[in-house]
Amino acid sequence: MFAANIFMRDYVMTQGHQQLEQTSKRVLARSETLIQTAIDIFSVLPHYSVPVCDKSLQDRFRSMILRHPVLHDVGLIYNGEFMYCSSMQQSASFHPISAKAVGGVDHLSYVAVQDRDSEMRGLLVNWSIDDQVSIGGFILEDAFNLDDRQSDFSSSFELSVMLENGTMLVETTPKSRLLKRAPFATFHENPVLKDDLISHQEKSSRYPISVSASLPFQEAWAASSGAMNVINGFGVLSGALILIFFVRMALKKPDPHNTIEEGIRRREFIPYYQPIIDIQSGRLSGCEVLVRWRKEDGTILSPGHFIDLAEATGLARPMTTSLMEQVAQDLGGAYQGRHHLKVAINLFNRHFDNLKVVSEIEQCFGNSGVRFDQLVFEITERQPLENLDRARAIIMRMQKLGIRVALDDAGTGHGGFTYLQTLGMDIIKIDKLFVDAITGDSSQVPIVDSLSHMARGMNMVVVAEGVETEEQLAYLRRSGINEAQGYLFSPPLPASAYLQLVEALGGNAGKQVKKDAASDVSREDTGAMSAVKSA
Repeated sequence: MFAANIFMRDYVMTQGHQQLEQTSKRVLARSETLIQTAIDIFSVLPHYSVPVCDKSLQDRFRSMILRHPVLHDVGLIYNGEFMYCSSMQQSASFHPISAKAVGGVDHLSYVAVQDRDSEMRGLLVNWSIDDQVSIGGFILEDAFNLDDRQSDFSSSFELSVMLENGTMLVETTPKSRLLKRAPFATFHENPVLKDDLISHQEKSSRYPISVSASLPFQEAWAASSGAMNVINGFGVLSGALILIFFVRMALKKPDPHNTIEEGIRRREFIPYYQPIIDIQSGRLSGCEVLVRWRKEDGTILSPGHFIDLAEATGLARPMTTSLMEQVAQDLGGAYQGRHHLKVAINLFNRHFDNLKVVSEIEQCFGNSGVRFDQLVFEITERQPLENLDRARAIIMRMQKLGIRVALDDAGTGHGGFTYLQTLGMDIIKIDKLFVDAITGDSSQVPIVDSLSHMARGMNMVVVAEGVETEEQLAYLRRSGINEAQGYLFSPPLPASAYLQLVEALGGNAGKQVKKDAASDVSREDTGAMSAVKSA
């Protein structure tokens, strides 16, 4: 009985911590997005001199607010307190309620303020122009949406966003939530619920803010009281059975988020390389990097087992960085001197939060044998880009290095032709969904035909994914598609097998890939080299 209680307590603590961690991460991500939105607005304005405050600038501020409604106001700030030339009809004056916090960028500062007239509170983000004038964005505390974050355990949870100097920006507590619903109610706090708290804090690596969350253990325990009633009601035998249950719970599989994070640290996520073929000449054009999870027991998992969770938790970004480091090491020697070969790597929407991704690319490939003009970065449409202006600025920085950018899974996601027009893509990749529509009887496939026609008009390269049959290859070649990849040519290969392919085909444009190359291949086997031979 006593042991069962101990196991029960540990289980409740673990569940509480996991929930608080997940909630804190979501709130922190939301808070970072709010701040990044303000900085995105600032970044399109001149910062080398104080802008002239005229109707044109005020109209510009107003249009920015309409495009980015998470900001309550934006304008020029004098001496950190007085906003003029704002997007509103009149100016505003702020009362600072915290000391100024500065993050990793000196010209950006953050201060908690209260509007002197409306008494609305929030965060003022400032981009300094000179000693007295800055561009400021005012984010209301309501924009953080803390009251929408509910706890499965109880209504007694507390959640707050703070500056790194300890100033509270916004919080939600049982008392604040009650008073919002019933302003004249009397709140009676239970002191027992303040003695034993489950707590978690999450700090931002980008901005001087953190999120804290807490939950009374007694409330979490009460939610699990049904299990303890079973223990007490059925006596020793039932208690023993429940004890076995909780032992099994204690030994259950670890949280998938933590498992992925540990896998990244151990370099268990490795690149596989699927060859890309120039189907007009038969020449090897390069490859696409596809991630695999090679676990400690030797099991190889495909992305379908983990990539969605990695994206949702933000772990796709460090996973990609690890892959880039391995790609530079794997291909550096083979790609040196073979400048026509390319390597395509997938990026996710979170890569376009800031310019950090460009620095990571430069660091990984700057001193490797893989040149920048051999790199292609694919942008998937599965998750929408939050800010196209920022994404365009990042893509332009990549292209200045010689890097090309591809729209992956064209026509299947959020961006579509808007991405092509706005982001300045170099390559279109036709998703397997549309390639599968090609059969032996196909005289036309509208999506494939229209993408090919549009790409020629925009001077873009078109790559078809998921090519598996001779009929598909013949149709794509007739349609003028430039390149293709798929099991007709080769499955994704481990590094050693792909390097053998590069040695066989990568240095001679006259060598071609057999059209029936996939007949004897094992799809995830290192013997996949038998699938690709010289003609």
